[in-house]
Amino acid sequence: PGLTMVVGPPGTGKTDTAVQILQVLYHNCPGQRTLLITHSNQALNDLFAKMVARDIPARYLLRLGMGERDLDVDDDFSRAGRVNNMLARRLTLLAEVEKLSNLLGVPHAEYTCETAGYFWLLHVLSRWEKFTAAVSSQQHKGVASSVGDLFPFKEFFADAPQPLFKGTSYEEDMEVAAGCFRHLRLLFQELEETRPFELLKGQADRVSYLCNKQAKVVAMTCTHAALKRREFLNLGLKYDNIVMEEAGQVLEVE
Repeated sequence: PGLTMVVGPPGTGKTDTAVQILQVLYHNCPGQRTLLITHSNQALNDLFAKMVARDIPARYLLRLGMGERDLDVDDDFSRAGRVNNMLARRLTLLAEVEKLSNLLGVPHAEYTCETAGYFWLLHVLSRWEKFTAAVSSQQHKGVASSVGDLFPFKEFFADAPQPLFKGTSYEEDMEVAAGCFRHLRLLFQELEETRPFELLKGQADRVSYLCNKQAKVVAMTCTHAALKRREFLNLGLKYDNIVMEEAGQVLEVE
């Protein structure tokens, strides 16, 4: 906790420093939420566009205010745009679950995020644990091909560059298997994040959840923050960090 001030003439990289600070906050403190404030829409859009280009997932970014329409990015980062994106992403993820469940002979796991969660616990995670136990028992034999023979999700990754397992090194094949499983785990983790948008039926409730829980970085101008102060108080908007650009231009009333 504390206050950090970055001072410098134009063109010295203050905006890039702010983007780097936001990136470090996200990766080092993933459970914290950050409020991004600037004086002008142009400065906010410039900073936000640079942030989108970094490795912060778009589902954690939210841009509030009228200047969002001038944002030079492909996605819609307004409240309605983020909610619609989460709902569309949910359908995409459930389609992947359907593909996996059909390959494993467990149909109808893709109905809801809840059924997908049970499918992960009962069929995906359990198969991975059995696989690691079986492979470990054969490790002392030095048979690298056993990894590829026993891996239970090989058909799901048929679109990946082949051969998936070269069979020449046990360590290399296990690294590939761990990477595949990591992909599956992240898929179901992201699906779990979309579950509240499935349960909440009203757009207002979804927007409220997006602002208060889902978004890790909420960006707006100080003017928008002042005009919508009562609305944010009613929503219960809370944050752990605040990053303010053009702080010297912000008026006391704002």
